[in-house]
Amino acid sequence: MLRIPKLLLPLLSLSLLACSFLKDSVEDATWQDLGCDTTQKVSTLAIYDMVHPFYESDTFLQLNIKPTAIYVATVGVRQEVEMTAYKLDSLNQITSIPNPAGTIGVTPTWVEQAYLGALIHTPHYLYDRWTRILENDRATFLAKRDSIKTIMAEKHSSIKVISDLRSIANQRKYLSRKRTASPVSMHNFGLAADFAIFRGHRISNTLSSYKPLDTLTAQYGLTWGGNFVGFMDPGHIQYFKNGATLVQKYPVLRFEFEPYREFYLNTVEKAVKAGRINRVVDTADLLTLLNELRRNQPCTCGKIKKQINTNTLEKVRALLQKTPYNALNDIVLIGDLGYQTLSLVSAKGIITLELGKWR
Repeated sequence: MLRIPKLLLPLLSLSLLACSFLKDSVEDATWQDLGCDTTQKVSTLAIYDMVHPFYESDTFLQLNIKPTAIYVATVGVRQEVEMTAYKLDSLNQITSIPNPAGTIGVTPTWVEQAYLGALIHTPHYLYDRWTRILENDRATFLAKRDSIKTIMAEKHSSIKVISDLRSIANQRKYLSRKRTASPVSMHNFGLAADFAIFRGHRISNTLSSYKPLDTLTAQYGLTWGGNFVGFMDPGHIQYFKNGATLVQKYPVLRFEFEPYREFYLNTVEKAVKAGRINRVVDTADLLTLLNELRRNQPCTCGKIKKQINTNTLEKVRALLQKTPYNALNDIVLIGDLGYQTLSLVSAKGIITLELGKWR
C-alpha cells in the first residue's frame, strides 16, 4: 500500500460525511455533499458498494494491511450467508478461489476484479488498472501529442515531453508541494503530457513560447493547461477537458475520484466563501456528476460508531473455517443487510460502518 502524506489523511475518508443530515443550500447546491441517509434501507450490495468505502480511506491505510486474499460475505435479513473468495495471482490479477461449499463462486467481471484488486495491490500507474477502457484513448492522445510536438519543434527545436504517465505517489508528492491542484490527474490515466521548451539547460517559463499550444490543442480536440482557471499550466495538454468529462464517458472511474471527495468539497467551499466559484467550476462539475452517479445507491457513514452483530460474525467465521482463510494475511468484507452494516475484518481488528443510501 502507498504511504499517504499526513496532509491528505483527513481528506481521504468518506467517514467524515454526515448521516441523515441535509446541509444548508447555496445558490447552486448540485455539487454539495448531501450525505448518506441511514434511514433508508439497503437491500442489495454490489462489489463496488463493499469495496469503495475502504479504498484509500484513512482508516484502512493506517492499518497498513497487505492482504493476499479477500473473502466477501453478504448476510441476508434472515441471517443467511453467501460468501465468495478471491486472491491475487502472480500476475497481480484477481481470481476466484473455492468458497465454503467447495465450489468456485461467481467469477467477477474485470471491473469487479479491478475494485477488489485495489484493496490488495496498488499499480504504479492508475492507467495500468484501467488499460482495457483507456488504451484506445491513450493511443489517440499520444498520436496527437506527437503531432503537436512536431509542429512546435519547427520554431522551438529544444521542445521536449518532460511528463507523461505519472504515478499516484508522485501526484500526491506534487500536491503536497502545491505543484498541482488536484489529488488525481489526467497524467495518472495516461491522458496528459507536459511540454518544456529549453533555453540551454533551463526550462523557459515565457508564456508566449507556449501560446501556440492554445490553437494547436483546439485543432486536435485537446485541452491546453494555459486556459486553466486558477492554476495555469502552459506546458500542459490533456485529452479530456476535466475529470467530469472523463468520468462522464467512463463512470467506473468514479472509483478513483470518490476517495478525495472531501478534498474537492473543501476546495469548492473555500472558493464559494471567497466569491471565486468561477475558479473551481471543473471541480464543482466533478462533484455534481459524482452525486448524480451515487444518488439512491448504497453508501456508508462513519459518524455513528457501530459494532458488528455477534451472530453475524460467528456465522461468517464458521464458514471461513471451511476455507483456506488466513486470519493473519487475509481480509473479510461483510455486508449485513439485516443489521444494515458493512464491516472489514482483518488481523488488525474490525471496522464497521452504518449502511444507508446516498441522497
